[in-house]
Amino acid sequence: MTSAHETGRWSLGSGIIWGIEVVIRFIEKHLAVLKDANPAPPVFDEDVAEGEGPQDWFNAVKDYPHELTCTELKETINRARLLAMAKGRKVSIDDLCITILAWGGMRPANRNRLFERSARPWVEIAEAIRAGAFDRQSAYECFAKLRSRKDSPMKGMGPAYFTKLIYFLMPENQQKGYILDQWAGLSINLISGGALVKMDENVAWKLKRKTPERVVSSRVSDVNTAEDYERFCNVVETLSERLGRAWTPGQAERALMSGSGNKWREYVVAERFGSLPILTTFSDA
Repeated sequence: MTSAHETGRWSLGSGIIWGIEVVIRFIEKHLAVLKDANPAPPVFDEDVAEGEGPQDWFNAVKDYPHELTCTELKETINRARLLAMAKGRKVSIDDLCITILAWGGMRPANRNRLFERSARPWVEIAEAIRAGAFDRQSAYECFAKLRSRKDSPMKGMGPAYFTKLIYFLMPENQQKGYILDQWAGLSINLISGGALVKMDENVAWKLKRKTPERVVSSRVSDVNTAEDYERFCNVVETLSERLGRAWTPGQAERALMSGSGNKWREYVVAERFGSLPILTTFSDA
């Protein structure tokens, strides 16, 4: 990929998508906010606890018919330690998958749906990814096909979570796949100025301090294809180049995900409402 350069409103970069070199456009004003919110690349600290503790998270479903055997789950975990765990072969695939999903904060309702049936079909894919049998696009396609089956072997786990498995399990000697959750998807769409990632959106009215406000919830749509995921990964890699030499694509993806209360997260939330139609209520009339 070549270096990016600025041209007015847009920042341009080039990348290889589906074997074809294409120009990737970034909206400069949004990119400026991302940079301001992240003056330096995120640091993956091994001493900071993140997500839910794998041991407690799995104990809630230990008696479900999932057919997993976990013997070395930790009380706390974070991204840095997970990356280190995934490098070797000492940790079993069952323990590793549970740790990844717990780290990601999978909601209890989705966790329970997922483990109400055998986990072996999707764990077998996870194990093949770890062994280097798939590139990131093929890995996404395998998970997506399994999720679409009528018997619902992956009920409760959509792209936001199975891309976490891809990210951590992909061997170092292969091109990394990146986490595509709702915040990464919304962020990359905002920066690129289009629906690069297809998002399912739900808008609802809720009372906050007796005042009606619109609340938007988003999820990465199941209609995203393996080619869409490959394109997302390519744009993340191009974005990391645009952010500077100190940045890795994994750090760029982490910056896109940000966190609750982070300046970038608040900006994405505010800008998301810009795509909604203006509504007039009786109180406004």
